[in-house]
Parts: sequence; C-alpha cells; structure tokens
Amino acid sequence: MAKKSRSNQSPDLTPVTTTPPARPELAGMRVRLAAVVYDALLIVALNAIVIGLIVGFVTPSEVAATKQATVLPAHIRHFVLFPAMLLTTWSFYGYFWRKAGQTLGMQTWRIRVTRPDGSLLGWDDAFGRCAAAVILPAFCGLASLPFHNTAASALSLMLGFIGNYAWAKLKGRGMAWHDQLSGTVVIRVPKEHSPKRSALGWFSRD
Repeated sequence: MAKKSRSNQSPDLTPVTTTPPARPELAGMRVRLAAVVYDALLIVALNAIVIGLIVGFVTPSEVAATKQATVLPAHIRHFVLFPAMLLTTWSFYGYFWRKAGQTLGMQTWRIRVTRPDGSLLGWDDAFGRCAAAVILPAFCGLASLPFHNTAASALSLMLGFIGNYAWAKLKGRGMAWHDQLSGTVVIRVPKEHSPKRSALGWFSRD
C-alpha cells in the first residue's frame, strides 16, 4: 500500500487571529493640571535660584556692602531676568521631555508627553510645545493692559491658561490647545510600565 506523500496533505487553513495593540489612552485634564501644579513648585524654586544668582551678579558692590534692598533697573528686569526665567522653564521641560517624556510631576500622576507616533520629543518639539502653551495666556494678558490693573492682568493670564485645557472639552476631543498646535499628545502610563526613579536617577546618562 503506497504511502501518501506530504504534498497531498491539505494545508491547515485555520485563520490566525491577532489582537491589535491597544491605543494609548489620552490623559485627563485633572491629572494634567495636578502635574502642572506639582512642576510649578519646582520651577518657582529653580527660578528663585537663578534670579538670586543674577541679582547678586548685577548688584554693584557698594550697594551690596550696605546690605540694603534695591530695585533693579527696568532694562535688567525686562531683558535679563525675564528671559532667564523663560530659559530656565523651557530647559526644565525640555530636559525631562527629551529624557523620558515625563517631568517629575507627570511621573507622579503617570502621564507622558510624546509625538503622535510614540517617540520622545526633541528640543525643537519642547520649544514648540512651550511656545504654544503661552499663546493664549499672552493674548489674554495683552487684552488686559488698557485697564492698568495688576489683578486684572493676573486674572486674564489665568483665564488664558485655563482656556488651553478647556479647549480639550470644547473642540479638542481630549487634546488641549497647545497639544494640537505643537503636534504632541499626553497619554496615560499603565502602572506596570511606570517604574519609580530616585531623584538622581533623572540625571543619569542612560
């Protein structure tokens, strides 16, 4: 009796089902605002150090010897202190976004900012995202200038800041104003994929 050749055997046509990878979940506005508040405390501390160093450098020695507080000239405040604060803030976000997509506050609340393809941001992306985040607050702040009132200016800036995130509910489909302008997304990080880091771990080379 002849043996059947393997070529005559019918192939296995059982369909293979694959589970598509789950789409990342966009982070909610509450956890994002909580992370912003957390990071703001760190940024204020960093800017206080930077301002202290600059003030100590530009203060004349004879004034420093009297140990009396003095008001810095307007050109120092506008063209040195203010740009230094902006640079410090951008460097803070840029460093952490490039390294792991998370600032310390974002790590606490398990959220991450990435490009739409999931890759980490570069310095140019970080600059674009920071610039997009201040457009609406700056516009609202300029609109309050005719009132010559500090409280009105602060309120306008706050309304512009809130407007960035209110956009996610109105038109952004879960994405804030600056997310859409900068082409970035903020996603939730599953708990098992969110390893804890020590403070010095953020400044390691790897």
